[in-house]
Amino acid sequence: MRDTLITLAGALLSLILLVSVMSPQTEQQTISRPNTQDAGKHGLKALHTWLLENNINTYSLRKPVTRIGQEALPATGNMMVVSLPLAREALDSEWSALNRWVSDGNTVLVLASLYHMPHWSNSHQWIREHEIKDAIASLTAEEFILQRDVVDDEESEFSLTDMQESIRAFKPQPYWLYPAVDHSLFGGVYELESVHTPGMYQYEDEFDNLHASYWTIDSESARLALRIIYGEAQEQTAMWLLPAGKGWIYLSAFPDLVSNSVLRHEQNARWFANLLSHTVTDGGYVVFNDYHFGLSDLYDPDAFFADDRLHNTLLFIGAFWLIYALGRSPRLAPVREQTIKPANRDFIEAMAGFFTRRIRSRAIARELAARLLEDISTRTQLKGDSLWNWLHDHPDISEHDILRLKRASGQVGGRTKLIQLTRSISRIQKVLI
Repeated sequence: MRDTLITLAGALLSLILLVSVMSPQTEQQTISRPNTQDAGKHGLKALHTWLLENNINTYSLRKPVTRIGQEALPATGNMMVVSLPLAREALDSEWSALNRWVSDGNTVLVLASLYHMPHWSNSHQWIREHEIKDAIASLTAEEFILQRDVVDDEESEFSLTDMQESIRAFKPQPYWLYPAVDHSLFGGVYELESVHTPGMYQYEDEFDNLHASYWTIDSESARLALRIIYGEAQEQTAMWLLPAGKGWIYLSAFPDLVSNSVLRHEQNARWFANLLSHTVTDGGYVVFNDYHFGLSDLYDPDAFFADDRLHNTLLFIGAFWLIYALGRSPRLAPVREQTIKPANRDFIEAMAGFFTRRIRSRAIARELAARLLEDISTRTQLKGDSLWNWLHDHPDISEHDILRLKRASGQVGGRTKLIQLTRSISRIQKVLI
């Protein structure tokens, strides 16, 4: 009877896990995403409603882009709004289909998260940038290369005292954009409102130094990318115009240019109206790529059986029953060891590892050196050069340890590894004791 109950409990647990994994994530309902049904700050519901009220043809694409040719849309004269990175990964065939669609005589407005990190793109910065660059390369058939350019060589590094400033640097802030060309596209438009994250202007080199940087586009094509909008910094390009066959790609480095939070600004609405007059012909449609942001009106068996979540779930169920069978066998069951509670040392090591990953090594070294020098000054009643002379004159303190201490405290140039510094500090402390 007991074995039967355990088996039933295991089966129930597997079913619950299967349903939880395959069901839509609750995050999709709480995080604002750029689709036509989302009324949050990043949604496009206000834009969609505004277009309908002004009798502009709109279409919510809730299928893979590969099927856009099957929809009741004109062959040319349409514009699609695409936000990057996508919440649902697009297949290579979808990017190829979108490239052909644009090349046939349509327009794509790309709203990329290059200078801002909305919640729906909340992934590691390198991963997000990699996804955006791959998408642009696929969309433009690799004619244009999106890359970072460092604009200065001055080192800028956060110390322990700058932690609050670094936190504020990654909070969204209002930002203003300005026309870079004299064109009817900006008729009656002198500034556009958007949102940016100041900390995303920083680039970390191989030596862990931070530099100011901006995104640029390089091309070997004779038809170069046209800079049409710039940011508050003159060298910062906010939007490029890229040719693609008979069509055009408007690439914005700011994702919130026509979202619900900024469309209240009259200049943004006027600019988008001008954009429509230049790109959408009579009978053309404004297409919203809703499929990749949580809205779908189809069951795609190919996508279902190709979904990694299904494969991972089946593997988990198989592994669960294998472990259960091995664990229930008296001959194969391993010897159960006594659970060891974490000691104080384990907690200290875990916290040390956390701060090592979050705080720069140079700042940690500077703080460790300052604490040691303060301790020596208290014991010897010496300060400044007198303290350093005392260290040099001490027979039990090596010059190597003093040199590492000077590098860490900023007395001399150069770097020292944390593990070497801590060993030197330990040896000096033993001498003092």
